[in-house]
Amino acid sequence: MNMVDLYYYALLAIGCSITMAVLICGCSSAGPAPEDRIIRTIPPTEASTLIEENVQRPEFVIIDVRRPDEFAGGHIPGAINIDSALFSEQIGGLDPDGTYVIYCQRGARSAGIRELMREAGFREVYEVEGGISAWKAVGLPVVAE
Repeated sequence: MNMVDLYYYALLAIGCSITMAVLICGCSSAGPAPEDRIIRTIPPTEASTLIEENVQRPEFVIIDVRRPDEFAGGHIPGAINIDSALFSEQIGGLDPDGTYVIYCQRGARSAGIRELMREAGFREVYEVEGGISAWKAVGLPVVAE
């Protein structure tokens, strides 16, 4: 065995050691692995079905991230209001292991909140595609205060 072969095997051993360390640390970290998480955008009809199937579960929460005046003007039945401008202050009070449906008017604000929740390690977050505008457009129910 010459010096080039020894150098090659040493690099191979170091590379394998690094790969194993990454795999071991990645598999033992707290919280769900990324593949165990569901963070996605769904059409309003799918969101409606999800809500109907889960509305009785206490860990299932519908969050309207619009301003309070927008929320009062009409929202998905059972939704709570957490203004997107204040969401980062309120996120600590939410259970990362819960299941959430989030929406805004058309999807811009909720997209940012979806990513904030992803970064915070939430397990299951569904964003209503097109927001409450799309929800209303397909004739799904809205309640006003």
